[in-house]
Amino acid sequence: MYQAEGANGVTNEQRTTQILDAVERLLSHGGLEAVTMRAVATEAGVSLRLVQYYGNSKDELLHSALRRLSLRSVERWQHASSAGEHSSIETFLLEALPTDDESRSLHRVGVSLELLSITTESPVADAYRAHLSAIHEYLVCLYRTRYPQLSEVQAAGFARQCMAFMHGLGSLVMAGHTTAEQARICVSEFVERPTR
Repeated sequence: MYQAEGANGVTNEQRTTQILDAVERLLSHGGLEAVTMRAVATEAGVSLRLVQYYGNSKDELLHSALRRLSLRSVERWQHASSAGEHSSIETFLLEALPTDDESRSLHRVGVSLELLSITTESPVADAYRAHLSAIHEYLVCLYRTRYPQLSEVQAAGFARQCMAFMHGLGSLVMAGHTTAEQARICVSEFVERPTR
């Protein structure tokens, strides 16, 4: 697909990536308060005017960052699932663990966006809730596939438990309370619960 080039031969896609990378770094290191249009421009090494061209407001930039975060998360799960070493549910949980630079960054950005959804009513907060709903639906499908005996209601309940478990476990790992290996053991034990 053709990408229009701007100054210095940079395509729109490359510039968007540059700006959204800056948004994610700011979120990861300083939370929501660190993200301003001017801070994004400084972090990305571009002009404020250029940032405003790619996003009219902080909310618009955050919305784009969340959309990209969701896509990257799905790509990680799909890549790990193709290896076939674990069940789909276990793969999902293991990939969600913040145990490398990318997953830790994803977790920090996710926590920042979660805080926004708790404290405000905004398009970004709505998008984050939609992201959670999409994860829930995905997990319901995984549970129904692995455990055909489960009803839709039962699978939905297990999916909610799975999300709550992962959220808490990820935070324990990020806080240094739980090691990556301890977390992996917890995941292995957790995925067997529906069969007991």
